[in-house]
Amino acid sequence: MIFSNYFLNTKGFRGEGIILMYHRICSDTDLKKKNQDYLSVSVSNFKDHLRYLKENYSIVSINDFLFGKKQASDKFQIVITFDDGYKDNLDLAIPILQEFNVPATIYITTRFPEEDTSMWWYELKEFIENRIEKLDFKFDNKNYSFTLNTKSKKEKSFNKIAKIIKSLNKLKQNELLSIITKTETRRKYDREVMNWTEIKEANRSPLITIGAHTHNHLSLKNLKTDECLEEIRKSKELLKNKLNDKIDHFSYPFGSKYDAGEREFNIVEKLGFKSAVTTRVNILYKKNKFSLPRIYIGGNTKIRELKIKLSGMYFFFYKLKEKLFKKLNNN
Repeated sequence: MIFSNYFLNTKGFRGEGIILMYHRICSDTDLKKKNQDYLSVSVSNFKDHLRYLKENYSIVSINDFLFGKKQASDKFQIVITFDDGYKDNLDLAIPILQEFNVPATIYITTRFPEEDTSMWWYELKEFIENRIEKLDFKFDNKNYSFTLNTKSKKEKSFNKIAKIIKSLNKLKQNELLSIITKTETRRKYDREVMNWTEIKEANRSPLITIGAHTHNHLSLKNLKTDECLEEIRKSKELLKNKLNDKIDHFSYPFGSKYDAGEREFNIVEKLGFKSAVTTRVNILYKKNKFSLPRIYIGGNTKIRELKIKLSGMYFFFYKLKEKLFKKLNNN
């Protein structure tokens, strides 16, 4: 118990704060209909999160966290962020944030409001879930075969195919999806993401900071330097021009060490951003402004799990697990 409390309460094991990463908020009823969409947190669960965070931490904006004056309160600081720019951020998340008077940052993938609302991660998931037989296809002179007769096999197949898609540029992504689904028509998700009018409405809230999340939501590390530069630059310029506002903050799509590294950190800094967030699990130090770690919050993150993720114990055991996994793979 003493050992556990030491990790839970010692700031040295949690760094200078924690940035939480959400994607979507949906009604409790819709979450059940969506069969536990891994990106969605229910309204009731989100309210529980904010209630707990307000009682035990100081929730601040990304600007105040990185550049604000040091607060008199000794409460540990938390920053809330949302990725992609889903419509429920405006319809459900912002009203709840206003209810609790909590600031947040929403990082926008700019091709969505530009009327290209295809999302391969949803289309692929739906395609696999609706099949009960094997999935066989050939791509780049390589044959692939996946068995889809159980939920577990479908999940493993999705993860393996998603890994391939993530490594591609947008043109090749569409090519692979066309091969898998046997149609060149990509599914559109207009109802799921904000358009420019709605992004402008979100930006008018004093609690909301709008940031950039690239134009096409691609894994930047897998792109050529000029492609990477254009992905980041275009999203910043579109947001700046459409909102007539400064765009100071950036989020790397997918954000792991396989998706963003030193090249990407340097590009973001040179393009004039003031910060950038990853999905790496690490102790946060503000000096690393272009590689800030975040903690993922998904549909299954209840209060108990949230408490663990906010503790130094979480970072300690995550790194221990990472080292053991690496050691096993090297043997």
